[in-house]
Amino acid sequence: MSFPYTSGDTDGDALSTALHVITTERDALTHLEYLYRTNELAAKNLSRAVSQLVHTIHRGGKLVVCGVGKSGKIGRKLEATMNSVGIHSVFLHPTEALHGDLGVIRSIDTLLLISFSGRTAELLLMLPHIPPTVPLIAITAHTHPSTCPLLSFNSPDMTILLPAPLHIDEESSFGLSAPTSSTTVALALGDALALATAQKLHNAPGQGPAEVFKGYHPGGAIGAAAATAAAINSAISTPSTSMTTSPSLVSLEDAGMKLSLDDNQPTNSSIDDDGGGGGPICASPHFVPIDCIPTVLPSRHPSSSTDITNKNDEEIHILDILLSAIQNPSSKSWVKLSPTSIIPPRLLRSCTTTHKVDSLVSALQSRGECVSIDASKWMSIRASTSIASAKVVLEETMGIGEMMLSSPPPPPPHHQPSSGGDDEEERRNIVISVVDDADPSRILGFVAGEDVHPSLFSPPSSSPANVSETTT
Repeated sequence: MSFPYTSGDTDGDALSTALHVITTERDALTHLEYLYRTNELAAKNLSRAVSQLVHTIHRGGKLVVCGVGKSGKIGRKLEATMNSVGIHSVFLHPTEALHGDLGVIRSIDTLLLISFSGRTAELLLMLPHIPPTVPLIAITAHTHPSTCPLLSFNSPDMTILLPAPLHIDEESSFGLSAPTSSTTVALALGDALALATAQKLHNAPGQGPAEVFKGYHPGGAIGAAAATAAAINSAISTPSTSMTTSPSLVSLEDAGMKLSLDDNQPTNSSIDDDGGGGGPICASPHFVPIDCIPTVLPSRHPSSSTDITNKNDEEIHILDILLSAIQNPSSKSWVKLSPTSIIPPRLLRSCTTTHKVDSLVSALQSRGECVSIDASKWMSIRASTSIASAKVVLEETMGIGEMMLSSPPPPPPHHQPSSGGDDEEERRNIVISVVDDADPSRILGFVAGEDVHPSLFSPPSSSPANVSETTT
């Protein structure tokens, strides 16, 4: 039934209009729920879409979301929701795709198309250029794939239709065909897909969707609530703690970035604290895609010298590393010193609390200080490797490392190494490079060894006997 609009609405008319819109969109969601409860094909396709996304993430791929206009804005929101629950996603505008951005889509990815009509011209122009190995998921008003033009380019086994029809068209409801109810049902269906996938993807004990979501939200009200809960739990488990704060970390606190000052402690949450580990390492909340990790650049620092050609101004300082971490929160404190040298979070904490922020990285390296981990020492693990298998590899590697460290090399001249020296620092900062199953030379991202197997990196506890011997 068409809803009348008049040019001279009173306040009562405005409220009536607003309530009518809310009621209509509520009914649209009720209709959507009924469809997926009663339509066997719709329910089956939703399950297929969830399984497809889980498979994509397990093999190191991602979800690429496409849409135009209001559907594109819904797509951007779904991209954000997917990423917040640990489902790697990107948004791709189809027009930009035809002008060079098609490189975003890889053969191991999955494509999600959002189009109420199912025949958006920009999407149809893009589809012939998509690799045939890329599965397509379409959120559209069509209720059967045979009627949807967007799915006509691929075989049925490579396409999944997620119907999102309306019980009444928007022009009949509101007097104009503005996307309202159609975007509401598309958004709700996308949210349902995201949360159902997260539930199936993150199933390790203590590492479910809720924990992953909190891990990706260090800022805002969500981050504050999580930090408060963590502080309460920490206070209960360790009622008495003393800590010295480094001035170099004040800016990190202001930026909402939490860096532990106790370098002997592993990251607060591990991939699997209880010893399970059935999921792949690339699905871990600690996995950081390589595209999210910045490469630190030198910034000009005020020099005490009047020489304007001071070369120190063009070199990398500890402050530059710190700023790179602050300005790129999605990197989770991972920073690249160069394409073949990376600084994991533990080492970043150590550098920023041990050295002055104006210290030159090159000077520290010349003294034998461990500032970064070279690519030759990264541990490569395939994206589909289970966390349990990665733990075994770490245990074997640590055993070899202990034998190698039994006879440490002599320190460089004029340098007194700290306890354990440079080799010990590298041993405590094992970097796992997660590589593509199909192309092991291609790095997808990184995980710290301490997050895979925290017990291997915990400091040894001194027995009472040992303590008494050292104090007598």
